Amino acid sequence: MKALIFNSGTGSRMGHLTEECPKGLLKLPSGESIFSRQLRILAECGIREVIVTTGKYGQELMVEGEKHPMLHITYVNNPLYESTNYIYSMYLAGEHLHDDILMLHGDLVFEKQLLLKLIEDERESLCLINKQADKPQKDFKGRVVEERLTEVSVHIFDENCYALQPLYKLSRDCMDKWRKEVALLVSQGRCNIYAEDAFNRIAAQTDIRLLSYEDYYITEIDTPKDYASVLENIIFYDEQHSL
Repeated sequence: MKALIFNSGTGSRMGHLTEECPKGLLKLPSGESIFSRQLRILAECGIREVIVTTGKYGQELMVEGEKHPMLHITYVNNPLYESTNYIYSMYLAGEHLHDDILMLHGDLVFEKQLLLKLIEDERESLCLINKQADKPQKDFKGRVVEERLTEVSVHIFDENCYALQPLYKLSRDCMDKWRKEVALLVSQGRCNIYAEDAFNRIAAQTDIRLLSYEDYYITEIDTPKDYASVLENIIFYDEQHSL
């Protein structure tokens, strides 16, 4: 199993915090960057191969990655990072995705126990859903039908939709279907949409089941307020779980 981390965005909503570095290199109270924490936890959970998509700050991410010599990290630069969404980064990384894949965003902060639970679950393809959390207004929700993921979108709010965090465990077969649909959309010039928009077109051909993150810490950093909340709360989780 490999991990794919999307780190090609500019973090424009973070203001001055990302003027000289990507969100993934923002520091946490432990002194680690978000990216370094992700790599450490992946390694501690047995992952040895990681694909990282990059944009403006590829060199800086490579320097950070050198702190984790136990990992074989492949960097895939998206030269069109300013005008495309990460669907294009996924397309560029496609040749490296012929495997079971953990796919995650570079601005996710999560605890090790959640990743272990995701990896060790016997089901081949999983998404992270919280049926108890309020539906976020501007972040992903997942539509669930018979305990299967059938759609991922920011814009869905009905009773079958729940809060979703963009960390997926995908079988090779599921990844192949998703990757091919991404390539089709990119060939049509649709490079400024979410990778999940490609998934929605082939969801019926997949079998992504649900894993609840209700009892675990995981959050995505999109704004300075999100970052401040992580700085305040991650210390508690790290102390409780020695992560």
